[in-house]
Amino acid sequence: MCPSPVPEGYVRGPVFYDGGADNSVYNEYARNAFWNLAGGYGARIVVLTTNADVSQADYGYAAAFQALEAARVRLLVLADRASGSDPAVLHAVEQSTAVFLSGGHPLQWSTRIGGTPLATGIRRANACGKAVGAVGGSAAFLGNHMLVYREDTAFPVMAPGLGLSNRMLVAAHFDPVLRGPLLRMAIAANPYMLGIGLPDQAAFIRRSDNLLEVVGLASVQIVDGSQMTRTNLLAWQPGQPFEAEGLQVVDLPPDHRYDQDSHCVLPPELAMPLPVRSSL
Repeated sequence: MCPSPVPEGYVRGPVFYDGGADNSVYNEYARNAFWNLAGGYGARIVVLTTNADVSQADYGYAAAFQALEAARVRLLVLADRASGSDPAVLHAVEQSTAVFLSGGHPLQWSTRIGGTPLATGIRRANACGKAVGAVGGSAAFLGNHMLVYREDTAFPVMAPGLGLSNRMLVAAHFDPVLRGPLLRMAIAANPYMLGIGLPDQAAFIRRSDNLLEVVGLASVQIVDGSQMTRTNLLAWQPGQPFEAEGLQVVDLPPDHRYDQDSHCVLPPELAMPLPVRSSL
């Protein structure tokens, strides 16, 4: 699965990764950020959920975007795999300015809409400039590959994702102590990808120019394997030290950016100074 090609005259849309949290201050911050990417007051946002019993969080995201006075907000329940071919759902995505995937296990998303016309429609929408966002486990599903947590193995388990990016691997609900080694091993096995640990209260945007910008209230962890020279992953066994020489691990604070092409951390953008009023 690869991102859809960008049609002539278009610019690929932003992708918003929301770590999720129960803190109302964070929720307001994240929802405002996506509302702005979606077009602000002119936004037409489709909120999708795979929860058959729609949760309070699903209603919360739709209600929050409505409270921000988006032009139109629709909450659609993908109750089964047939929903991925429903003409009404496909039409809603086509008429939207942004698509938001509410919370859910990444495997629930992949088995529900992976390989369906809806997955293709979301990729094409993003290629045509529309914003796509997701929260929690759904955020891990957005890329070409996703990291699935399994308690029965110490090795990273990979599965196909939605395909909005083939260069990133996002670990949702990230804890650097519990999940850090797993993410590092996953990138050591796939050093062309950029690993991103997305904890609660963190959020970041992948912009069309391949810049990643942290916009949440917490840092994200970047694992970059582009300079890796050697690893013992092939012979590694649980309980042994894991080695990956040259693997770079960076904590990216809020408002900082990471350039996927140059593999550099960039400082926050400075706001333009206000014009000075003439004394004459």
